[in-house]
Amino acid sequence: MKKEKLRQIIADQQELFKKKNELIDRDVSLERFMRGNEIIIISGIRRCGKSSLLKIIADKIKENSIYINFDDVRMTDFETGNFSDIEDIAGEIYGFETKIIYLLDEVQNIRLWEKWVNNLYSKDIKVFVTGSNSSLLSSEISTYLTGRNKILNLYPFSFMEFLKLIGLKPEYRTTKEKQQLIKAFNEYFEKGGFPLVLKNNDLELSKQYFEDIFYKDIISRYDIRKTKEYKDLVLYLFSNIGSTYSYSTLKQVSGIKSLSMIKNYIDYLKSVFLGFTINKFDYSIKKQKVSSSKFYAGDNSFLKTVAFNFSENTGHRLENLVFINLLRQKKEVYYYYNKGECDFVIKQGLKITEAIQVSLSLSNPRTKKREIEGLADAMNKYKLKQGTILTLEDEDEFDENGKKIIVKPVWKWLLEN
Repeated sequence: MKKEKLRQIIADQQELFKKKNELIDRDVSLERFMRGNEIIIISGIRRCGKSSLLKIIADKIKENSIYINFDDVRMTDFETGNFSDIEDIAGEIYGFETKIIYLLDEVQNIRLWEKWVNNLYSKDIKVFVTGSNSSLLSSEISTYLTGRNKILNLYPFSFMEFLKLIGLKPEYRTTKEKQQLIKAFNEYFEKGGFPLVLKNNDLELSKQYFEDIFYKDIISRYDIRKTKEYKDLVLYLFSNIGSTYSYSTLKQVSGIKSLSMIKNYIDYLKSVFLGFTINKFDYSIKKQKVSSSKFYAGDNSFLKTVAFNFSENTGHRLENLVFINLLRQKKEVYYYYNKGECDFVIKQGLKITEAIQVSLSLSNPRTKKREIEGLADAMNKYKLKQGTILTLEDEDEFDENGKKIIVKPVWKWLLEN
């Protein structure tokens, strides 16, 4: 790419980046990422607000900053030699002796970016990079930047962030306040957390996001020919959230004969944060690997716009919402299955420290019995004194054979966490 063309692109990007927008402060403690000289890697699904977070960071820092969006279509002929051109252009804008912070958006699109960023670090230049592919977190890059980087995983809006967007305080001291929060939660539960979906009240954007990510970041990047079969696999996974799957089942529903190919296809979904998988917990890593996994979507909106909706499947959508929030809390999540089944068990260090069951309602006695038995089985197994059942509306607290069980609406749990 000619330097003059790059200079024009950067000038255009600065103008667009510095336009004043009403931004929602994210529930991320930025202070620890602003300190020091480490490279900050902001990773997450496309459209979750990474570029907006860079704007928030730019507003908070005292030094001058330069923003480069490598997802710009005009950057397709960018070459490694242009990295030094960026430094020259930054110097032209602010002065070569001025300290400049680099804000690099969707940097994974450019070859050898990590070597250039590492070079900036060696010059005592602070760098923030964003990316929509977990290749940013790959073992090779992590090794290359060992001790020089911090990871910030960003997700679509949390419930608390959605409340900030609509200007509603997370308080429920009065009946009116509680009703307002429940109404807000139902909207958030339905539409997911993508900022523009919520701002524009346009759930169809979610479908467009999925198509863009699926075709641009997976099909095109990995040159996949079996597009129809892959789409069938994806639809099955998104339509069976929270259910265990085996590769033989996926082979049957998708028509893809190679089990290794199916595994790769699921890994691709995970690499761009369209979905996540969890394993059954076992102290034996070997047993964990051979057990059936469960699949969860990267945002609840996909369960409305991508999955088959033969039925409302509200219970599974509630479970997906809880799972995403556990990820947001940086929890190490598994499921439990023995005599009974427990949706989530949380590992901290070497121990299971929490057991969480998710159920739409406990009004049906048989459902209540099943959920309590599954939770109690996990609690007994891991010697937990307390367990949680998260529901849409139910709230209660009781003892079960000397164990404390707390029943709580998901909206209230989200505000507390």
